Amino acid sequence: MFKLVGLVLLLVAFLWLWNAGEMWLANFRLKELTERLASRVITVTPSPTVVVERLQSLNRLETARLVSQHVVEAKAESEWLPSFLAGERLVLVAQVEVIAGVDMKEVSPKDIEVEGDKVVVSLPQPKIFSAKIDEAKTQVIARERGWLVFNPDKDLEREARLQALSEAKLAAIKSDLLPFARQKAEENLRAFLHALGFKQVEIRWRTSETTKRGE
Repeated sequence: MFKLVGLVLLLVAFLWLWNAGEMWLANFRLKELTERLASRVITVTPSPTVVVERLQSLNRLETARLVSQHVVEAKAESEWLPSFLAGERLVLVAQVEVIAGVDMKEVSPKDIEVEGDKVVVSLPQPKIFSAKIDEAKTQVIARERGWLVFNPDKDLEREARLQALSEAKLAAIKSDLLPFARQKAEENLRAFLHALGFKQVEIRWRTSETTKRGE
């Protein structure tokens, strides 16, 4: 008799604990579901003005570099006397470094379109920023003066250097330097804009006609 009563009490206790556990689990799931429904995902994307400020802070985005060597001959001659008497000649070997990239200072608010997590940026075409002679690898390898030339022409070497710079810029324009600068600028800016929080980045390049109309 006592065993039967104990068994009944044990069964009742088990059923009570089972029901309590189900109620606790149901409440836990309901609470978790309520928290999930109540939670909000906050996404903050910069405004066009902020994007312009960030892009302009990059200033000159240097993305390509070309190093070239140039052999330049410069002469100074007299109108009346032959070269062996009054002429002067030098040969200069110059190494020039040309830097190209995108001038981010030319980007204005009208060049930025922001829609949610998407941004469209219109950029000016890449251009040559600078051409600089590497003094350590530049030298005059030959110099000749006429019998009557006692003082060398100080402007002769300067003219040769200017010619080397001009040739280097022309070589850079004829090479793939500017297309390469454009490619690298696009890669760098995509990474930069993704870091600002944009998931979709579209980069457009202005044509010369677009630039003229913008001016």
